[in-house]
Amino acid sequence: MKRTMIVLAAVGVLALSAGPAGAKGQERTIIIEARSQLDRVQLVENAPVGDSAGDMLIFTERLLDLHGRRIGSDAASCVRLFDMTSICTGTYKLPGGRVMVDLLQPGPAVTYDQAITGGTGRYARARGTVTVAQKPDGDRFTFRIRLDR
Repeated sequence: MKRTMIVLAAVGVLALSAGPAGAKGQERTIIIEARSQLDRVQLVENAPVGDSAGDMLIFTERLLDLHGRRIGSDAASCVRLFDMTSICTGTYKLPGGRVMVDLLQPGPAVTYDQAITGGTGRYARARGTVTVAQKPDGDRFTFRIRLDR
């Protein structure tokens, strides 16, 4: 569980770009490519001992751009369910605000999506997805943040 959940956490930013400008009232999309560097992690072991329902993983990470420069951070907590999945909530601190996500982490899947449930600052009323591609050297994330103009 530790490895699966730590891999879930990995994020950082490779590139940041906004979608094309549109007329007022239209939607715009901000796309951010990211990778991470694990900062801190804590496993909370609940009975029974071993990988089981109720175990919790709490972690923070540094977010990095393409050149390895720090551009933000994230924090999340995940609770193990009765199978190989976990239910997670997290917050990404990005330039200009925060993006909040919820997900059912699918166990040992290599790629999966997180649902964007809101945001602050530049990302107020955000919706969309964060696609996570798990990699041995750190996960890669693609944020697709939809905002009304």
